[in-house]
Amino acid sequence: MFITRKYLLQRNLCYVSRSAQLRFSTTSRNPVGFSAHDQKSETGAGADSPQSPLPFDRTKDNQKFGHLVRDHHYKQESDLLDGKHMKKVTLSTEQPRYEVSPSPYRNLDGSFTQGTNSEEARLDPRTLEARVDSSVIRLPQEISRVINQNILSVVSPDKLRERAAQVYQTIEKEQIQKAPESSLEADAHIAALFLQNYSHAYRALSELKKRVGPSFNPASVLDIGYGPATGMIALNELMGPEYHPNTKEVYVVGRSNKEMKKRAKILLSRQLNEVPETAEPSVSVSDIGLSELRQELSNEPETNYDHEEPEDQYVGPVDVSQIQIRTRMRDALPSTKQYELIIVNQALLSREYNFPKDVDVNLHMILRLLKPDGHLVIVERGNALGFEIVARARQVMLRPESYTGERGRIPRPYIRGSSIKPQRLRKEDQIITEDHIKHEQALLDAMEQEDMEDESIVDPEDASLLKKENVDDLEAEINAKYGDVTEDDLKFEFEDSEDYEVVGVDEANKLSGHKATETIQDDVNYHLSVVAPCSHHAVCPLQLGDPKFYKISGHQHRLQFCSFNQVVERPRYTMELKRGKRLATQWNKDAEDGFGIDKLGKNVKKSLQGSGRPGGNNTESGNFSYLIMHRAKNDTQSISDIKDAREHQFEDSSALPRILETPDKVKKNVRLKVCAPSGNIEFWQIPRSVGKQDYHDARKARQGDLWALGKKSAVVKSRMTDANMDKLKRMSNMQRKFVMKEKRKQQQKKLISRQESDFDDPLDQLDALATELEQSKKYRTKGKKANFDVDLKDYEGR
Repeated sequence: MFITRKYLLQRNLCYVSRSAQLRFSTTSRNPVGFSAHDQKSETGAGADSPQSPLPFDRTKDNQKFGHLVRDHHYKQESDLLDGKHMKKVTLSTEQPRYEVSPSPYRNLDGSFTQGTNSEEARLDPRTLEARVDSSVIRLPQEISRVINQNILSVVSPDKLRERAAQVYQTIEKEQIQKAPESSLEADAHIAALFLQNYSHAYRALSELKKRVGPSFNPASVLDIGYGPATGMIALNELMGPEYHPNTKEVYVVGRSNKEMKKRAKILLSRQLNEVPETAEPSVSVSDIGLSELRQELSNEPETNYDHEEPEDQYVGPVDVSQIQIRTRMRDALPSTKQYELIIVNQALLSREYNFPKDVDVNLHMILRLLKPDGHLVIVERGNALGFEIVARARQVMLRPESYTGERGRIPRPYIRGSSIKPQRLRKEDQIITEDHIKHEQALLDAMEQEDMEDESIVDPEDASLLKKENVDDLEAEINAKYGDVTEDDLKFEFEDSEDYEVVGVDEANKLSGHKATETIQDDVNYHLSVVAPCSHHAVCPLQLGDPKFYKISGHQHRLQFCSFNQVVERPRYTMELKRGKRLATQWNKDAEDGFGIDKLGKNVKKSLQGSGRPGGNNTESGNFSYLIMHRAKNDTQSISDIKDAREHQFEDSSALPRILETPDKVKKNVRLKVCAPSGNIEFWQIPRSVGKQDYHDARKARQGDLWALGKKSAVVKSRMTDANMDKLKRMSNMQRKFVMKEKRKQQQKKLISRQESDFDDPLDQLDALATELEQSKKYRTKGKKANFDVDLKDYEGR
């Protein structure tokens, strides 16, 4: 129970007023507690004395009965005057019934011991370290404003909504986005897809930064994708305004990518770390330096531009030729240049029917650009096709089928990207086999046996004299025939030549400027390992190998894939886009146009006018699949460590299971679906009996987090068997034949249902119309007035 100041003041007023009334009724005319000076003032002798500033200190008969007690919290000390003396009032504070113990999750100054809020402060440090940042991502206000005012404001809203709806419809049907070609397609791509693509790239890069640690600072970056440098914008926002790498390049995929590159420059120019060092400051910032300007802008409070826009903001198109940024826009991928960080945003596959060939070719082109100790980030849409693209890329880089018995996350050799190729000959291609070696060894043993038998017959001294005489005779014969050997004969031809100078190896390295380095010529010098999200290097337990299996009707719910959810705040341009009947209503997929808007009733259309999407929120969520790879260093020590780890099969203690779905919370138990380091999908049970901290952290776990604490039991989910895989292939082929048959029926139905007039020649129809026009009276009358030289009745077209 808390005692307020108001309550104390009311109690004091009541108590003093009651005691004063009691005293006034039982005492004499001179009040108790009044001084002689007060008595004199009552009779009039001291009329000029200062009166008390306290109210209600007199009765209705103008008689004083005592001063009210006031709380010093409500009145200053200068106001508490009693005549000429200062009256000090002190309130005795009540002692609490119990002493408040300090919180174990806060420091003495009140700050949290770990994390940024009370939930994170109560987690185990290992759980907090294994968490991923799944908070709501917000697009920067400057980028949101420039999209709304300088890109989308130029386009007609109706055309933009219509093309954006077509983009959504294409992605839902084909599960893959295409390169925009025209200006309208580029604007529709930004309006429909940029927000979620940005959030997915930001989430993947933030996890990479957390796993690498404070040392994450790539000096050269390459962003590849269909959008307006989405990965580069996310990286700039993640690293902060002081991030200035040596190389920043963006490659926008597509032949007609000129319009998208223009919009990429506009968006990048809104970030502080894209301001070039040679840029001249404007008049408003001429008195301060660039660093002071960045500091001033970073300290400014955020303004909600979605509700209040300054009047001097420019609205309209932007001249891109006047924009200068640090990032370079490439027209094609480089051939020899390498980068420390490569971001691939939905660019590995452009044609679904060419899976997985396009993925393999594009991945090899990208991996040859990755520097040693660099990272590769692949982000795809969170559908079945996007997951299969990521799983295929992982399979090409790791080759898990070749290392079935290997444990841990030991870097795997990528032979195609290595400059040293291991030579492995097939058995039928080998010139010398083991049988040949054994046969030659047997012949050598037989010859040595014969020599030993001959030496046993001849005396050893005679045999040595015989050998010596034979050698002397041969040397004398050669000298007699060709002459004695001189020192000039033992020299090389260019040794004494003036055109050549013979120096030592060390001296030659010094002269040429090269350092003598040791290299391992027998080992592959290109190794890759997974950073996230996989916790192992084994075969992916959810990979099927072909996206067409997910299209089998009636079996989509049985086939699962790995994807993660991310929530992003919707800026103003997205809310404006999704107004109206086309993007605010639920589509009818069975309709001819795929939308079914024409079949909506008048009342439904009227209720949607200007109201936006019914039940819409200011956030939207999207699923994505991603993969982060790391290329190991290719020096001698690193390759030797990798080789030693593979030989000894060390356990990877840093490998933690990844939570694939939102935990199921039941009474006194939590059920986690994880991708375990063993290479299987497992269901872990964490009841309260495991421990208070483990149970608490399990209830606070989220999808995408790593689980660093214990469990009570685990159930391994069975994999897809070969028999079930064959069954899926048969069902897929049957469904494909059925779909083709239905298409042929529809085409035949369209041909049969046509009228006879549909097959008439258009030229015959034009001739009939012209003849009918010429025979009209109006036409002949106007022809006479125009003085035509040819009579239309006799004209036959010659």
